[in-house]
Amino acid sequence: MTPHQHHSISISLPPANCFTILVIDDMLPNRVLLRKILANAGYEVVEAANGEEALELLINGEVRPHLIITDIEMPIMDGITMAKHLKLPEHGLESIPVLAASGNADDNMRRDALSAGCDVFMTKPFDLRTLRREIAALLKAKRNRPDRRSSSASALAPNRLDTSADKIRS
Repeated sequence: MTPHQHHSISISLPPANCFTILVIDDMLPNRVLLRKILANAGYEVVEAANGEEALELLINGEVRPHLIITDIEMPIMDGITMAKHLKLPEHGLESIPVLAASGNADDNMRRDALSAGCDVFMTKPFDLRTLRREIAALLKAKRNRPDRRSSSASALAPNRLDTSADKIRS
């Protein structure tokens, strides 16, 4: 038998269809856990320890993620403040979907996060199946329709921004 040369892809290179996710959390163990979970699912992961660090990376163009997962309660700059700055039109970053999360979640925090521009709010610890489903839905909605407030994306889950329900409650 003639030996054939086998070609393989270097494990350091992400697959061609890989999406980049920016994980923002002040707790290193939370970032490490999310990085492992997301990397095992095929995502490239970039990390920041707080909202200010994340905004600096984003505004300076050092990273352009397809999705952001942010903790809400962090020192220096919390996730809600970061989302408000992110969605300012002068930065050109408002189309990046944001999944916000907190271990101390309540209805007010959820409402504040969604009104600040976050697309989805989840409580920690994450249910991994729900987390994967929400990430996939946000990425699909962004790819299919850049308008993050589309009714089709809003109707997928109760923790999503639903502009029609907000109008009814007002």
